[in-house]
Amino acid sequence: MGSKTLVLGISGSPRKDGNTDVAVKKVLEIISRLRDVETVFIRVADFNIKHCRGCRECMRIGECAIRDDDFNLILEKLMEADMIVVGAPVFWSSPPGVMKDFIDRTHGFYTDPKRLLGKKVGIISVAADSGFESHEEILSWMRIYGAEIVGKVRIYAREKGEILQKPEEMAKLERFARLLAENLQ
Repeated sequence: MGSKTLVLGISGSPRKDGNTDVAVKKVLEIISRLRDVETVFIRVADFNIKHCRGCRECMRIGECAIRDDDFNLILEKLMEADMIVVGAPVFWSSPPGVMKDFIDRTHGFYTDPKRLLGKKVGIISVAADSGFESHEEILSWMRIYGAEIVGKVRIYAREKGEILQKPEEMAKLERFARLLAENLQ
C-alpha cells in the first residue's frame, strides 16, 4: 500500500494568524476529520521568496534559476501533495505580493504544461466585499500546468479574527472542505 494522501494548505497572507490562515487551517482540519490524510500548512510569508527577475532562464531550463532563497522548499511540498488548498486575501483584486512572488516563480513550468497533472486544487479567497473574480483567476494558476480546480470559496472578512465571529463564513468553509474531501481518491 502507498503512502498517505497529502493535502497541502498554502496561505498567501502576509498577516500571521489572520483570516486566511484561519480559513486554510480550518479546511485542513475538516478534511483530515473526514478522510485519512496527512495535512501540512505553509504560510508563504514565513519563507524568504525572492521576486522573479524576469530573466527568462526558466524558459530554457524548465524551473526557476534563482537558487538562494526558500522557493524550492515550498515547491517540493507542492509537488508531493495530492491536493492543494490555496488561500489568500484579496489586495486590490489580486493576491498580496508574497503570494504573487511564489506564483511568478513557477513560470518555468510552461515548458511542461502537465507538471501538476493529477493534483487537485481548492481556492479560498478572503475579502471585505469585492475583487473576487480576478483574484480567483490568479489563484487558479496551477490549472495552466495540469492541476484540476475542484472548488472555490469566497469568504467575507476584513479584520484579524473576524472570520471566527461569522458563523455563515465558517459554515461555507465546512461545505467547501466537504467538497474537497469528496474529491480525494
